[in-house]
Amino acid sequence: MTAPMVPSTVVSPDLLAVLEQLSPELQQLVFDFAEFLVQRQDQVVEVQLVKAVKPKRIRDLDRGAVVWMSDDFDDPLPDEFWLGENDPLMMTPEPTQSIVPVSD
Repeated sequence: MTAPMVPSTVVSPDLLAVLEQLSPELQQLVFDFAEFLVQRQDQVVEVQLVKAVKPKRIRDLDRGAVVWMSDDFDDPLPDEFWLGENDPLMMTPEPTQSIVPVSD
């Protein structure tokens, strides 16, 4: 098992050198973005903690529940279903008139 990564509190000299080359406006933009990332990181950690806790499953919780199923549930599906006939998603659109530009 590997040790968890501990964030360093020391800013690398390379990062400082790059930041010093930026204008004050861009430095402020980088600072704002860094604050955003810190807030986002806290939210991600909270979400991961919530997902880690799984509720305990309860056996036979739905025993005796009324379940309705159509009488024709096991009947074979018609050919129209398999062939896509009368399916608006599978129908090709009607041909449209093409607009031809008029040349002068």
